Amino acid sequence: MTKEKEVNTNERKEELTLQVNDVNNLMVGRKSEVKTFTTIEDPKMIFNLQNECDEKLNECVGEKLRIKDVLIKVIEKELDEPEVDSETGEIIRDKEYSKICILIDDAGKSYVTASKMFTNRMIQMIEMFGIPKIKEGIVIEITKVSVKNSPNKALSFDII
Repeated sequence: MTKEKEVNTNERKEELTLQVNDVNNLMVGRKSEVKTFTTIEDPKMIFNLQNECDEKLNECVGEKLRIKDVLIKVIEKELDEPEVDSETGEIIRDKEYSKICILIDDAGKSYVTASKMFTNRMIQMIEMFGIPKIKEGIVIEITKVSVKNSPNKALSFDII
């Protein structure tokens, strides 16, 4: 009986053994590419912000925020089936893009949105004013604007 127990224990050990491979192997087979752009220098803060934020910007319409840091993620994902022009056979689109924008105010509170329009405007603001101006703090008011040829409104902001 003792030998049987030892054999079973050894079998269980083999089942629980974790094989460690090169970390680069984790990327194999991935159909998306993530690019991160940020004014934040602390890697721990960046990691934590990508997992949890304090507020959703959609719930902050009308509020004024003094922004001191920005994190923008652009996710490029291959489509399972590319969109093809039925007449020419030319591939029209083979990837889709999503964007996430995370803002940090001067009190350290974080705000997140997946609005492409908001993120594109934030990129324009950074290009226009530069990172030093963002780091010293810039006040924005969260708004919603009408979308061309649509009854919907999109998240946006005005610089105050």
